[in-house]
Amino acid sequence: MKDYSLNFEDSKTFILNYRVEDNQIIVNLASGENYVIPYTLENGKNLLERMKTQVLSSSEFETKQEKRFSSAWKWAIWSGTMLAFNAIMLATGNTAVPVVSGICAGWFVFDTTYRIYSMVDSKRKIKDINKNRMFLNNEELLNQKVKSNQNILSDTDKKTKELVSTTPEDKPVFSLNNMDEIRYEELKKILENIKRDEQFGFDYSSAQEEKPMVLTKKRK
Repeated sequence: MKDYSLNFEDSKTFILNYRVEDNQIIVNLASGENYVIPYTLENGKNLLERMKTQVLSSSEFETKQEKRFSSAWKWAIWSGTMLAFNAIMLATGNTAVPVVSGICAGWFVFDTTYRIYSMVDSKRKIKDINKNRMFLNNEELLNQKVKSNQNILSDTDKKTKELVSTTPEDKPVFSLNNMDEIRYEELKKILENIKRDEQFGFDYSSAQEEKPMVLTKKRK
C-alpha cells in the first residue's frame, strides 16, 4: 500500500508491504527501514491485521491529502497565470527588468510543476486508500469467486489473470500485501463481474474441469 503515515515518527511503524525469504518475514516500513521477524502463520496474520487497521484509520490522512490537492490546485492556477503574464511581457519587450522577469518566469515554471506533482501524488494516495477499502469490504467474496469461476476475470488485464493463476489453491489470491499488484480499475471490474454473475445466477458446477467461457464486452 501507499504511505499513509502522518509524520516521520508514524512512518517508523507504518507497514507498506512484506515478503517472505529464508523462513523470515522482511517488513518494509514507510520510513524506508526494513524490519525482520521469524516467519510464522501467526506473524503473517498479525501483519495483515496491522495493515487493515492502517487502512481503516486513514481518514485523517485522506483529509490532509484532499486539502493538499485543493491548495495545490489554487497555487497552480495562480502560478500558471503569472507565468503566462511574464511570458507575454518578455515576448513583447514590455518589461523594465528583463532579467528579473526571466527569473520570475523560471520560478513560476518550477512552482507550477511542483503543484501539479502534489495534485497527482495526493490523488494517487487517495485512490489507493479507496482501493484498499473496497478490497476489505469484499475480501472474502473476491477470493471465493475468482477461484470458483474464471469468468469473473473477463476483461481484466494479463497481470491480474497471472496473479490469480499462480496463487496456490490453499492461499487467498488477494490480500492487502499484494494490492499494489492490482489497479483500482481492475479490482472494480472484477467486483462488477461478480455482481453481474450473481444477477444472472448461472451454475458453473458442471464446467469446472472445462475451459471457461469468458464473456467480453462489445466494443463500440
